[in-house]
Amino acid sequence: MNLSPRVLVVGALLTTAVIAAVLFSVGAQRHFAASSNHSDGEIDVRVQARQTEGGRVEVRAQTSIGEREWMTHTPDLRFLTADAEFGRWYSSSPLTVSVPAPAPEVSDEAAYTQFFVEEAIDYYQRHGRDVMLAFYNSPESVDGQWYMFIFDADDILVAHENPELVGLTDAEVNGPDGYPAGRMVVAAASEAGSWVDYQFNNPTTGEAEIKHSWIVRHDGLIFGSGWYEDAPSKEHAPGAYTQSYVERALEMYRVLGREATFEYYNSTESIDGEWYLFIHQDDGTRLVNGAQADRPGWLGSNLHGSGVDVTGYDYVEDTLAIDPDGWISYVFPNPDAELRYQRKHSWLLRRDGMLFGSGWYDRNYDLAEEDPAGYSRALVQTAIDLYDSEGRQAMLDRYNSADSADGEWYVFVIDGEGEFIAHPTRPDLVGELLQDRGTDVTGFDFGSAFLAITENGWVSYVFGNPDSGRDEQKHTWLVRHDGLLFGSGWYEPGAYEAP
Repeated sequence: MNLSPRVLVVGALLTTAVIAAVLFSVGAQRHFAASSNHSDGEIDVRVQARQTEGGRVEVRAQTSIGEREWMTHTPDLRFLTADAEFGRWYSSSPLTVSVPAPAPEVSDEAAYTQFFVEEAIDYYQRHGRDVMLAFYNSPESVDGQWYMFIFDADDILVAHENPELVGLTDAEVNGPDGYPAGRMVVAAASEAGSWVDYQFNNPTTGEAEIKHSWIVRHDGLIFGSGWYEDAPSKEHAPGAYTQSYVERALEMYRVLGREATFEYYNSTESIDGEWYLFIHQDDGTRLVNGAQADRPGWLGSNLHGSGVDVTGYDYVEDTLAIDPDGWISYVFPNPDAELRYQRKHSWLLRRDGMLFGSGWYDRNYDLAEEDPAGYSRALVQTAIDLYDSEGRQAMLDRYNSADSADGEWYVFVIDGEGEFIAHPTRPDLVGELLQDRGTDVTGFDFGSAFLAITENGWVSYVFGNPDSGRDEQKHTWLVRHDGLLFGSGWYEPGAYEAP
């Protein structure tokens, strides 16, 4: 006979019931019928016994969820009256027995987590606060990856597997990169119980992983526990990790709201290597960008008119068309590679009139090789960004240093008077007027062409390639910004041959 877990759990209780029912009602064996008014966690029980001629007593129990039989060899223990007929079953009156629910299998992580939290609340109700806290601050309370964390009415952590966290406020209990895990837990707590996901260090592995926690507010305390899930690999699954990063941001937005989410993801603390969050409003207004938040004028500006990457691809229309989610690829500076421009693959998800996104960079993409014109534009933009963020002198120090040159690639800067103020490969030009040095070997006055640039544009001429040592055809991208002219260009392979 197959027995359910609940029948097995009640075995000891039934044995007790047999002993209690020393005198059974005398009469014929009766069929068992379950009552229809028992509560959840309760079952109906009838115990039956008979005595054999050899003096052995046979006992069986019938319940509303099954039947079980025992044999006992204790003839001295009197279950039946002395005049009981041998071989005849005698029945007790019906009993109602409370049965604790069996623990779910740990393979069912969600169900086991809820069970684990309810067990802690029951322990608190049976033993009181002090005994409960002593137990759940001890290693004996830990069950594999499951442990209790408990906040008091002042949102102070009073129980945790890690004793170093006990005594901290919810605002001080953070996951990797300052992710506000404690605040998430407290904000999500309810009397009915609720789920919340966040990133936290798994004490078993020592790695930052996604934690799925069940949180219950009870009697002024917040009880919580959860299980860990490996985050996707940044190296081997950057796309999946990007989606996970965006999901964490959406979870914070759901639990803590707009203001807290914007504050966190506009901070450099939120940047995870090359991953950072950006949020655009439906009309293209930039609301959040962890990597660009300190760039003057960036937040609040609009993608329209400026959402063109260095290759000339206008990604605005494709970005704002994402609904409800999707990928888009373009070239953008990687903050984890000293703002080197690489191909970026961004995952975007629409929520409440906004687009939440993040992306990963293809480090195998060589912009200089794939698109030399795009690389020239990227170098100029990098110089302008440095000027805007750190000022004129920092920019001049950088681009008057030979270290800023990348083979044949370099940035030069000319002031409003037409004077070279930065040139990493030709320091002899610094202080010279462009008008005096602006004619190539063909007689083309490229200096005048430079100075004619009012916003941005290309100028082609013949110039010495510092990487090959030869005169070659050069195509230079120039941008006028804040009274200065920034330029960089690329060379066509092969020495220039005069006609």
